[in-house]
Amino acid sequence: MNTCPQCTTDINPGTACPPEGSELTMFTEIVINDNLIIPEPKPDVEKITNVTKNFTIDDVEVLDVDLGDVQGRKVIIAGTLNLGVEYSALVPSQEVHYAHFNIPYKAIIKLRPCPGAYRGLLPPDFDISTVRVNICVEHEQYHLINPREIQKVLVVLIWLEVI
Repeated sequence: MNTCPQCTTDINPGTACPPEGSELTMFTEIVINDNLIIPEPKPDVEKITNVTKNFTIDDVEVLDVDLGDVQGRKVIIAGTLNLGVEYSALVPSQEVHYAHFNIPYKAIIKLRPCPGAYRGLLPPDFDISTVRVNICVEHEQYHLINPREIQKVLVVLIWLEVI
């Protein structure tokens, strides 16, 4: 297991999207999709007014993979999405409240498209210390299901950038 020590302290708001025209070769996309329940004793939600996001990267692991005729590597990124929901309360004074949620995520990064000899695997000599992990929220939606439940859908791009 190889770890990425610089990744354990970075907090990424998910806005580090690749520049237009970039050609990414080491990436994956994940969907973070489930419902958030407003914790007690917070009041019911009338309207969502703002959402903040920060991604922490808790672990980076490089796996050696043997497919029989091909050997290479894959990278597993694990972390937490710290999501904050600001909302007006469903009470006469319509106070503003804030609810925090910590949502784990995990992603496998390999070579894309799957060119040539490695069939999508990173080369056997891939070194995690030569790349930086980037995170970009490509799309997000928040829907109020009922006064205590919010559905969230985030499409997240995670890629490795050679440094």
